[in-house]
Amino acid sequence: MSLSDIFTGLLPGTDAEPESPDAPRGANVDGPTTVVYECRNCGTTVDPKTSRCPHCDHDEIVEYPID
Repeated sequence: MSLSDIFTGLLPGTDAEPESPDAPRGANVDGPTTVVYECRNCGTTVDPKTSRCPHCDHDEIVEYPID
């Protein structure tokens, strides 16, 4: 998509089709999303049910969906 297409779509009264608000650009709507769980402190990848990092004993585990 060119910049002129983007700007044309932003102007009122143009015939450009708006993008679907249902899914973000590049979203994987056809298949499952991979989820990675990591320790916020050291970045060690852990299992989904892990409550403390086995490497640094930190208790903050974060979830990152990957499309």
